[in-house]
Amino acid sequence: MKLNNLNILSFRSKFLHATRTFFSERGFLEIDTPSLKKIPGMEPYLDPFLVRSPSSDNEKGYLITSPEYSLKQALSLGAERVYEIAHTFRSGEKGSSFHTAEFLMLEFYQVGIDLGQAMTLLEELIRSVAKELGILLQTGPFIRNSVQELLSKNAGIQWDRNSLERKIQELALTNLPLDSMEYEDCFYLIFLNLLEPNFPPEFQFVYDYPPEMAALSKIENGVAKRFELYFGNIELANAFYELLDPIEQRGRFQKEQELRKKLGKEVFPIHEEFLHALEKGVPACSGISIGLDRLLMVLLGKNSLSEVSPYWREI
Repeated sequence: MKLNNLNILSFRSKFLHATRTFFSERGFLEIDTPSLKKIPGMEPYLDPFLVRSPSSDNEKGYLITSPEYSLKQALSLGAERVYEIAHTFRSGEKGSSFHTAEFLMLEFYQVGIDLGQAMTLLEELIRSVAKELGILLQTGPFIRNSVQELLSKNAGIQWDRNSLERKIQELALTNLPLDSMEYEDCFYLIFLNLLEPNFPPEFQFVYDYPPEMAALSKIENGVAKRFELYFGNIELANAFYELLDPIEQRGRFQKEQELRKKLGKEVFPIHEEFLHALEKGVPACSGISIGLDRLLMVLLGKNSLSEVSPYWREI
């Protein structure tokens, strides 16, 4: 289907309306959180945009890379089902057909569901939106594979660091000294070179990650309870069975500060308001973030974000 700019705007409007209808019918509360914050997310490999006042050096902030912290604060106030469609910003992201510095993110949380139920909820959302747009999807359920299953099948290894390093050396995947690399760097050398190229051209959940990559997810039975949704080799969504222990979360923040310093990046203060929300109490829940521009691109069978936004060149 060839889309002109007016067609694109029409499809985006229907797409967003269908998304909001899905959540409204299921009792989710739409939240409106700040886009400009004093303390951005702590992720070591994400860089936020700094915003300064032209008239005051004391007036500055960062554009959000995700509304995650603010939405979890809403859960601490007693909300049980929340979502937000937010404009989010990440420096260094522009440069390919699938990346832009500014993009539309859907993030939602539901109390009382585990990771498997979160996968089902996300699949129901995508099928519901596709139906409203008149788009046919694969008839069978979305594929679900654990990281360990994929590593064993496609690389013949486990995820311990020694196994990763041996495979990297065997295939000469990098010229860098391995002892200078973080675990995550080693993991993604294998993931991007041996796993992603074998992903089928359909929706697939990849779940249960190494504990070294837990981020904001719980670790249970030696695995990080998180998943990512792919279509082919295009990453669409990221989800956590949320870590709710403020003490453990503070420790992870401190490790992320150390890693940002090691990587030569700006080190941000710990987000005390977020930790206070965890101390106040957040019920067991799962949270999912999904790039809406990429999802619309995939649903329409397009190959670039430029085909689903008339403003793509501006961002």
